[in-house]
Amino acid sequence: MSDYEKFLDLHHQAKPLVIANAWNVKSAQLIEKNGFDAIATSSGAIADSLGYADGEKIPFAELLYMLERIRSCTGIPLSVDMERGYADNLNDLNVNIQKLIDIGVAGINLEDPQGEDIYLKKLSSIKNYLARTNQQLFINARTDVFLLKLPSPLETTLRRAKLYQEAGADGLFVTGVQDPDIIKEITAATSLPVNVVGTPKLSSIQTLAECGIKRISMAVFLYRATYNQLENIVKNITATHSFTPLHQPS
Repeated sequence: MSDYEKFLDLHHQAKPLVIANAWNVKSAQLIEKNGFDAIATSSGAIADSLGYADGEKIPFAELLYMLERIRSCTGIPLSVDMERGYADNLNDLNVNIQKLIDIGVAGINLEDPQGEDIYLKKLSSIKNYLARTNQQLFINARTDVFLLKLPSPLETTLRRAKLYQEAGADGLFVTGVQDPDIIKEITAATSLPVNVVGTPKLSSIQTLAECGIKRISMAVFLYRATYNQLENIVKNITATHSFTPLHQPS
């Protein structure tokens, strides 16, 4: 079974796929070591770790290098946060997609802040390219309607879900949604496996499972939590004039 097939199956099991977001090899290895079935990347975490702002500010070549290192050092399916695809030209977009496939990526997130018309052109281009070249890649269609606070967010999300499914998306990633009742309406209205981010207001995996969610991501939050711990350690070294904080059990 290919990594794509394994990754696809993880979205259609009884329990949700809980997926942690890595930013380098070590974080990815720790995710794999601790029993996760797949690894996702966080574009914001990778960019920030290399001194770039989020939002495709990191050169794609640098992102690809990090992804290649992660993939070569882990053995479970890898899904990549591709933001808007790092290209507006459709031929360039497909070149980027091929580079991901060549290093063994199983899936991507592709987001729609440019609007559904541009998004559908990109999604259709990728699907046509995959069909033409007889290749497979899980496309998690990320819609930022709630995150961007667009008008009529539920209605717009449901419309986009239908359009994206018809265009060949494999999953639906809804960011910024916080209300379990709204989540239930979304999952009931689409046959696509729905992905949300675990947040303080949506921290219970069981609750999200009961809402019909099939994939739960950690986004940039795992990265932030890690570096919050690091900041606490170095602050304590400075405050105590001691290296004891380096050797305290975690």
